[in-house]
Amino acid sequence: MFQSFDVTADPSQGISRVGRLREALLKANLDGYLIPRADEHQGEYVAPSSERLAWLTGFTGSAGAALVMKDRAILFVDGRYTLQAAEQTDPSTFTVESLIENPPKDWIGQNAPKGARIGFDPWLHTIAELRALRKAAAARGVEMVPVDDNLGDSIW
Repeated sequence: MFQSFDVTADPSQGISRVGRLREALLKANLDGYLIPRADEHQGEYVAPSSERLAWLTGFTGSAGAALVMKDRAILFVDGRYTLQAAEQTDPSTFTVESLIENPPKDWIGQNAPKGARIGFDPWLHTIAELRALRKAAAARGVEMVPVDDNLGDSIW
């Protein structure tokens, strides 16, 4: 695959896509859903069909994750991408957080509503990552719920 400098982000799509994901959350009895920029192989490069994070948020950087809750959506990016994330996402839809200083596990452990159920696709996370997520979530009284069918894929 060759690098392209064509801009493919469309921030205007974020609000409707997040809305559709929130509808899927209700049907699945979940309070949130975690979408990493990863595929089933955990490689550095993902196929266009696995660019779930870019499709949902508009953010096209190579590292990040999104957490969509019923009442807010957070995009986690590392320091290389703070300007890019601000340009490629709708600020009324996504709050940008540091993937390094406040990763999803820490955000969930400090901010998720107690008793929340947050879904994830187990194929898109490493075992170590899931252990850390579950530990932080459990300390807050939050349940991390593996889902059989990726909710992002179901609306894409």
